[in-house]
This record gives sequence, C-alpha cells and structure tokens, in this order.
Amino acid sequence: KLEIDTTHFVNNHALIDSIETRGYAIVDRCLGPQLLATAREEYAACIHNEPLHAQGEKFKPADLALAPWRKQAIGSHSGSGEPYSQLLQTTYFCADDERYPALSMVFSTMIKLRNSLTGMRLDYGNNLVSDAFWNACRIHHYPQGGGHMAAHRDTLFPNLLKDFKIPFIQIMVTLTTREVDFKTGGGYVIDRSGEKVFFERAGNGGALILFDGATVHGVEDIDPSELLDFSSLKGRIALFVNLYKNLQIN
Repeated sequence: KLEIDTTHFVNNHALIDSIETRGYAIVDRCLGPQLLATAREEYAACIHNEPLHAQGEKFKPADLALAPWRKQAIGSHSGSGEPYSQLLQTTYFCADDERYPALSMVFSTMIKLRNSLTGMRLDYGNNLVSDAFWNACRIHHYPQGGGHMAAHRDTLFPNLLKDFKIPFIQIMVTLTTREVDFKTGGGYVIDRSGEKVFFERAGNGGALILFDGATVHGVEDIDPSELLDFSSLKGRIALFVNLYKNLQIN
C-alpha cells in the first residue's frame, strides 16, 4: 500500500514549536515502506530514462509537464550564485507527473503541509498563471564519492518571499537510510545549542524534515572513500518543494 503517515501533520503547532526551539523538526519514517521503495524505483527509472542537461542550461516551469529536468550541480557556487561549494545531481519534477505517481504523491503532500504551516492557500504555487511563485519540486542526490553541500544559511529565497509576506520553512523528505545507502557524511543542521544534528539515522528512511533556513545547515561529504558514480542510487537522496519566483508574472 502506498501511504504517507500524516498523523503528525494534525498538530502544526508542535512542528513549529520544534523549529523555533531547536531549529528543526524530524518525523521519522513518514513514508510507509512500500511508498519509500516505490519512490526510489521511480527515481531510478528517471535517472535511466531522462536526459542529463548542462547545469547552466535554462528551463521554464511549464517545461516540466513534458519531462523532468535532470542536471548536475558542481562548483564553488550554488545555481543561484551563492558562494558555497556543492556536488550533487538535481532533478526537477512537475508536482503531478502521472509517470511518477509515488513521487507525485509525496511532492503534493509536502506542498500542502508547507502551505498549511505558513498559512498559505493549500495549493499555492501550482498555478503558473496567477501565483507569484511556483513549486520547485526536485530531488537532490548526493552520490557516494564526495557528494556534498558546504555549510550555509538560506538567504536568497527567504528574502524574496519576505517581499510577498510569505514565511519561509525548509521542508524535505529523505529517500535514503544511513548504514544502508551511505555510511559517512549526510545532511545536517546546527541546532540552537550549536550541536551538529544529522537528519538521517539508521532505520529512519522516508523521514520528514523541517528546519529554519536561517540556521546553518549543509551536507557533509558522502562516503568519500568510494568511487563517484552518479548513475547509482547509493548516496543521499532527498525531496524538496521550495517556492521559486515565477518569472512569467510581472
């Protein structure tokens, strides 16, 4: 059965309180085991079937209705020009792509949760004609052999959203498990007490993770002793649904 455990979504205040007091919130095993397995299978199919684009090649949100957009992000700056090093593969999806139903189910649920937590219309970001921002549904895949994202604070997107009085909360769902898909490194946040907290733990694959983008966070080098292989599902894989500025709207 494909299912998402939404029991923790009922009390939004508990999630918000955790973010405010600790800087983050983790709901372990939010995805049922079958949904987690199917979502991974769909991502594997995407890697096999969808072409790889140059990281500087541009696309429009409407293009994602035709096919996901897969690219590598490697360099000393992020795609938005922020000065932190990264090495990963990023794939953008349409939120309701029928070719990837399990991933679409997760993305759609994440969008509703994010919007609920921030007091937005539940489907905000889905309308490319009228909404000032669009839902950038994407998968970040940090491969074994050194996949990483240097420590940083989110600044660009929170500042853009602030102009529209939209709160910013980073939300992700993991598709990987420590000790199974990778052993060393991983996604982390520096909590309010200054401690480094890794998101992935043994047995918590399919976790829902939320954090305040103003906190320092990053991805520590994934299994640097292994060979780098972007075609393998080994490494760290996580889903995101950030709001990106809709450039079609003036």
